[in-house]
Amino acid sequence: MFESNKVCKLFNIKYPIFQGGMAWASSGKLASSVSNAGGLGIIGCAGREAEWVLNEIKYAKNNTSNQIGLNVALNDENAVNIIEIAVENDIKYFTMGGIHTYLKLISRFSKDVLIIPVVGSAMEAKLAERAGAKSIICEGQESGGSIGGLSLFALLPQVVDAVKIPVIAAGGIADSRGMRAAFALGAEGIQMGTRFLASKECSVIEDYKTRIIKARDTDSMVISRKNKRPTRVIKNKFSVDFLLKEQKENNESELSKLVRGRLKLAVESDVDSGAMHAGEISGLITDIKSTREIIEDIVGGYSNDNEVIDTEVSKYLKHKPPILLVDKILDLEPGIESRASLKLSEDKWFFNCHYPDYPVMPGTLLVEAMSQTMTLVITSMDEFSDEWGGPLLLSSITNVKFKKEALPGIELIMTAKIDSFKRGIVKGNIKCKTDGELICSCEMTIVIPNAVKQLSNQIRKEK
Repeated sequence: MFESNKVCKLFNIKYPIFQGGMAWASSGKLASSVSNAGGLGIIGCAGREAEWVLNEIKYAKNNTSNQIGLNVALNDENAVNIIEIAVENDIKYFTMGGIHTYLKLISRFSKDVLIIPVVGSAMEAKLAERAGAKSIICEGQESGGSIGGLSLFALLPQVVDAVKIPVIAAGGIADSRGMRAAFALGAEGIQMGTRFLASKECSVIEDYKTRIIKARDTDSMVISRKNKRPTRVIKNKFSVDFLLKEQKENNESELSKLVRGRLKLAVESDVDSGAMHAGEISGLITDIKSTREIIEDIVGGYSNDNEVIDTEVSKYLKHKPPILLVDKILDLEPGIESRASLKLSEDKWFFNCHYPDYPVMPGTLLVEAMSQTMTLVITSMDEFSDEWGGPLLLSSITNVKFKKEALPGIELIMTAKIDSFKRGIVKGNIKCKTDGELICSCEMTIVIPNAVKQLSNQIRKEK
């Protein structure tokens, strides 16, 4: 599914899914778990000391052999210091906002180090590309924490049209529907923050996670507009009180003092007195899952709903994804023989659950794919379309022999031959191979109910 995806190739990841660099919530534990699940985990460095960052990098590298990245704060001096420490420890990817920061840093480091700017306008996107950025994150105001002024799905297509480099969509995405929408508008990857806040590996306190999964669609609000640092949070006692003060207070310095340290407070101890950064999508999140489950759900939903069904296959098979297990008809002689193929890409839904640590196609699904190949021989017959249309019934499967495992990355070639056809009952044999090696073989009996009924009526009339 994502073999040719530009984001996957550029960042050497399995799935084009970034974890947001959430300040005070993105640790080495969270980042490594996301990377192990196939995405790009990000350690959030905003507000952190260099020693903490170094320890989290070491933790992450000890717990994953995959790529991880860092989200760096806007302070120029701090950003440079952290990037230099990270590069020394073989970290190559850095996400950051602040146009004045990333424009200076993109050209400062080697080509092997990628600065990924977070942009909020088409102009910013163009400037980042001109400065040498290889990819950008287009973030809409639906996101949690610091926000821009435009919504993602209005901004995204404009940014995609403005640049030639891959665009990663962020803000308001938490499931496969959001991913499909972003890709339909030209994105080649997505970034999620709030969905990963409500994960088992995230270090925020349980009360914070609970507030997210209990949030309604109207429980998101924006504070700190007056001091030009608009921030999206979940409604709580602090945010409501602060918003009232913000409406009356004109001293930006005083307002900044009131909000300082409130995110850390919410993350570590007090969700009522702290500022719970979270996106508008909070109302869609109803459970706490592992990062692997989150990514598998999104990839599985995306791949199942985006499978392109071959028109010839759909003509003879009425199955729909994910149970449709024939990609292409290679040869077809109605009533005699059929040959069909199925590519077992790594993101097939059954590999995620059978088994996660040793993915293999279930034997029952392998037999189902062979059954569908047999079905093609029958449903392609003129008699079936004219007289016998309707469902087929599997009557028996005998002499099933599994010779080799069906593993990710191979292509199955299935050949079904009819041995006999009497009174609406079809008997045949099927072989499934890959690169000429036998995977499975069996004999199968299929009943055509309408044919049985019609032929039985004819026999009665003749008598």
